[in-house]
Amino acid sequence: MLDKHLNMQLGDWMQQEDQPIILSSRIRLARNLENFVHPLMYDDQTGEQVLNEVSAVLAPQFDEVRLADLDVNARQMLVIKHLVSKELLNQPYGAVFLNEDESVSIMINEEDHIRIQVLGCDLSLDQLYLKAKEIDQQIDEKMTLSFDETLGYLTTCPTNIGTGLRASVMLHLPGLSIMKRMTRIAQAINRFGYTIRGIYGEGSQGLGHVYQVSNQLTLGKSEEAIISDLKQIVEQIIGEEEAMRQRLFDYDYIETSDRINRSLGILKYARLISAEEASLRLSEVKMGIDMGIIPTQPFRFNELMMAIQPPFLNTINEALEIDEKRAKMLREHL
Repeated sequence: MLDKHLNMQLGDWMQQEDQPIILSSRIRLARNLENFVHPLMYDDQTGEQVLNEVSAVLAPQFDEVRLADLDVNARQMLVIKHLVSKELLNQPYGAVFLNEDESVSIMINEEDHIRIQVLGCDLSLDQLYLKAKEIDQQIDEKMTLSFDETLGYLTTCPTNIGTGLRASVMLHLPGLSIMKRMTRIAQAINRFGYTIRGIYGEGSQGLGHVYQVSNQLTLGKSEEAIISDLKQIVEQIIGEEEAMRQRLFDYDYIETSDRINRSLGILKYARLISAEEASLRLSEVKMGIDMGIIPTQPFRFNELMMAIQPPFLNTINEALEIDEKRAKMLREHL
């Protein structure tokens, strides 16, 4: 079971044609058990006890992966695939429960006892929430969750108190990035309690012009209101991205075409390339395909963005440096 989750670069739920702007969506619910201290306050036995009790509820339905059983490379693979957070890697009793196609990922003993994640490939956040809620109810029926009638679900971080819901959408925004509009967008949505982060969440960079848009607060609004407002914000950002791409096409065509074709040339012929440059070049080629500037070709952006990361390159059995392996893999693909 474990090899299945480490050998696939993309879960089955993502095995489809890339969309121009929306790359994926996620619903996450943070939950804690009433009778245990939070993971950041664990002693030597508590983490193992929590993991065993949760496992008794989830193991029949999901594949259990205990991070202590994995080497460093395998752990990093799970992070790159967005199945676990970087923070979970530091927890001695960290674990994740995965379903068959990896659209459900339930982290145990991260910042909270339980973090339910449901992933999708479009803007169907309502359906993702219903799926997460179903798992939440399954856990609630067999375990006592920390809940206050006034505050809602109690979490380690105060910003998660209330619904415990974080909804996020991963977007490919090269037009807004090239036109230097991301700071203005971030400031605008921040006023409504939403934020833009990098590809791997809080503290990360917008690698390959990929950004996450998500809610910041979970108290004072219903789950449905949080999701509805996020969808409206995302649709507005998509509209602005489309306008920027049209502007690049109409008024800066030669410069834009040159940028895109240079990136394609580098990917086709480079002998050494870093992850940062590769992600930028892949992003610009994807934009070129989506805008019709270069011919459509087999080009799986999501898959390539994972394949260029060191954990997956380390599985290639060749005596080459990482940047050399990355360049070789990209040349062979393109």
